[in-house]
Amino acid sequence: MNPTIILNVDDHAAGRYARGRLLRSAGYIVHDAASGLEALSKIEALSPALVLLDVNMPDISGLEVCRRIKTATARRIAVLQLSASAITTEDRVGGLDNGADGYLIEPVDPEVLLATVRALLRIRKAETDLELANSALAEANTKLTELNLSLTHSNEDLQRFAYLASHDLQEPLKTMSSYATLVQRRYRGKLDTQADEFLTHIQQGAIRMSDLIRGLLGYAEARQQHAAEWKRVNTEDVIAIALDNLERSVAKSRAVVTYGQLPAIRGDELQLTQLFQNIVSNSIKYQRPGEPPRIAINATEDADRLILFSVTDNGIGIAPAHHKQIFAPFRRLHGHEVPGSGIGLATCQRIVEGHGGKIWVESLGEGAGTTFWFSLPGA
Repeated sequence: MNPTIILNVDDHAAGRYARGRLLRSAGYIVHDAASGLEALSKIEALSPALVLLDVNMPDISGLEVCRRIKTATARRIAVLQLSASAITTEDRVGGLDNGADGYLIEPVDPEVLLATVRALLRIRKAETDLELANSALAEANTKLTELNLSLTHSNEDLQRFAYLASHDLQEPLKTMSSYATLVQRRYRGKLDTQADEFLTHIQQGAIRMSDLIRGLLGYAEARQQHAAEWKRVNTEDVIAIALDNLERSVAKSRAVVTYGQLPAIRGDELQLTQLFQNIVSNSIKYQRPGEPPRIAINATEDADRLILFSVTDNGIGIAPAHHKQIFAPFRRLHGHEVPGSGIGLATCQRIVEGHGGKIWVESLGEGAGTTFWFSLPGA
């Protein structure tokens, strides 16, 4: 660490010598000045950490020297003023108002002088460190703002690409699926068995691709919205719409979905419908063999006025090791044994987090059923 530089300003040689000797013995580098003009010149050349300044100077008063030091740009120098004569309270106030960091009246006890110098230097160091920290923080904030802006643009581009790609893929897929169906109807049994099998694979592949594209569309559209765009949403109405969309799956699986009176929430109605629809659909797809799905939806309000929902089923369960993996896009624990795009729960997570909430799953594992928990803003 470099020694601290102190400028000792006094037109009286004896006092200047005594203070300089005391400060040097304390380990400081001391430079002397015998007038106000000399002090200002040496301050410019030396940039001392502290100026020990006599008030009564022959050319420029110590008060004026202090004022000039403090008004200099980008200059953080501690000033300790000294007066060899008794002064009024008004004079001391004037000195402090001109920017002095301390004011002592001689004779000053050497220990008091050193203690005051050390205290002012600590304050100066703390202020300097704070300025450096603020500067570093401002620079970091600027970089973070730039990165966030770049990330926002990248996300917008990615969402736009995903939406357009998914939308444009639907048309050729429909054409392929339609012609495959037409060929299958017209030529089934007229070609060999292998040809019929090929056509079946084509149709199944088209169905899987269609599911994947719809999943991508839902994921791309599940963007984060500003709270100002949200509306009051009746939860029971949203669930009713979701179940209506799942009517065929519910009927085929003989699923029983129950829910009581649920609180209203705030958010995007279409996205919230998709959220409940995806979770209920997930419970139906992963039902226990030979046992109709039983799905219960409940909600409670917490202290932060968030609504905590639970969707509990009696399905095959999820091993604890997979609880976080299931929310990753295209993460399928059962391959193609269970139909779906592998993006439904990822979309759920995006919708919930876009509404300022969290989503997680609880299950003891195989055969134990599953409960999905997620929080949404209350109305």
